[in-house]
Amino acid sequence: MSMIGYFLKADDLLVRQIEDGNAGEILFGEEEEQELLCIDKAWHAIHYVLTGCVWDIPDDNILGQMILGGEPVSDEDFGYGPARLIPKEIVAQIADALKEWDEAAFRDKFCIEDLISNEIYPVTSDEDGELFAEYVWENFAELKKYFETAAKDGESMVTFLG
Repeated sequence: MSMIGYFLKADDLLVRQIEDGNAGEILFGEEEEQELLCIDKAWHAIHYVLTGCVWDIPDDNILGQMILGGEPVSDEDFGYGPARLIPKEIVAQIADALKEWDEAAFRDKFCIEDLISNEIYPVTSDEDGELFAEYVWENFAELKKYFETAAKDGESMVTFLG
């Protein structure tokens, strides 16, 4: 089974609906599912490149909140735990911190050997570093835009692994 990263921009009304229950029905409802951003299996590599941490969320790096942050919105399991809510104030801080992350900065921090030695999902020991770097960069670029749009619109972010 794959661990796929999903993100959904959420206005205050949608946040209240999700917190009130049935997060699965809402997140996979027709309207929300069309807005759901999937970053496939790149989520763990993105977290590692941005933070240098395998699973931890560093206190001094707001970008640690982007992938693994937020608070559970319910007890409902989406395959690898509950959906998590990143409040709009944190989304805005993340979007601001992402401004310095262009492709050159991202690739400068990307090291396939580090990903392999730290067992970053889904990297394998025979991974083609350049192909994987391109895959992770493309997913990160989409996620960066998604956070920037959410911040501009004053929205929170719901994230989960499924």
